[in-house]
Amino acid sequence: MKKFLSNLLGIAVIIMLFNIIMLCLANEIYFKKYKFDQNKKFKSFVFADSHGICLNNYCEILNICNFSAGHESYFDINRKLKYLIQNDYLIDTIFISVDDHMLSPIRQKNNNLDRSIYYSSSLEFENKFEYFILKYVRYYLPIIHSKFRIALKKYLAAKFSSLIFNTKFQVNQNAWIQLSEKERIKAAETSVSVSFSFNSRSEELTKTFLEIIDNCKKNNIKLVGVKFPLSRNFIAAIGNTNYGADSILIANGFPVLNYKNVFSKNDEYFKDADHLNATGGQILAEKLLLELKN
Repeated sequence: MKKFLSNLLGIAVIIMLFNIIMLCLANEIYFKKYKFDQNKKFKSFVFADSHGICLNNYCEILNICNFSAGHESYFDINRKLKYLIQNDYLIDTIFISVDDHMLSPIRQKNNNLDRSIYYSSSLEFENKFEYFILKYVRYYLPIIHSKFRIALKKYLAAKFSSLIFNTKFQVNQNAWIQLSEKERIKAAETSVSVSFSFNSRSEELTKTFLEIIDNCKKNNIKLVGVKFPLSRNFIAAIGNTNYGADSILIANGFPVLNYKNVFSKNDEYFKDADHLNATGGQILAEKLLLELKN
């Protein structure tokens, strides 16, 4: 019996140590970049999905914090906004993505709810046990977290590649310009077919977007919509398809900065069909800052 308990204890210690290693990795490669540094110097924030990441920290010169993240949805943005308001941030302006796909049912399914739970409180949940599981159990037991496992595989693959080929993994910022015209057309059409595969927008996302708008009105926060640049091939593939987040914002009396077509003749500013590379992001930030100063 003693031997059995000793073996059981040994296994438990191994599992605990393994989980601690996984927790450190999860913080480093999955959660760390998503968490806000809580610096209250910022008066304005950019809320967007992966399209807003290109702005980097270029706008901080005007105390604008880029709070964008890949796969971000209005569900996640709503949590972040509530967090800022509840924690007494003196918010002047919110710049929010109103790109054509933001109300897509695909964005409803593909989001950051597992990470933006960090900004939520138990008051938002009817089921407190569910809140506890989502916020704490899944965080402190990353080995049961499916999205982290996917991120870990990519991370380890990149590390393995860098060791084998002695090169640091980097996204090819010029990948788009290096494609042939035929390849660009196909890539753009494929991307559009995924993001715009539904005939109507998500009602849940629309409801949440309206809640964000209402929250800004109640707290005297200026809300400015932003439509991020798209490549000419993506624009051709998307046509007039739009789930209408920009129209909803305009109908509620808020302006929209439409940069959708601004780089349609600059393929060199894109890293893929609908995302700017570092150069494009810096030039877009300069345009945004210039418009704000004027």
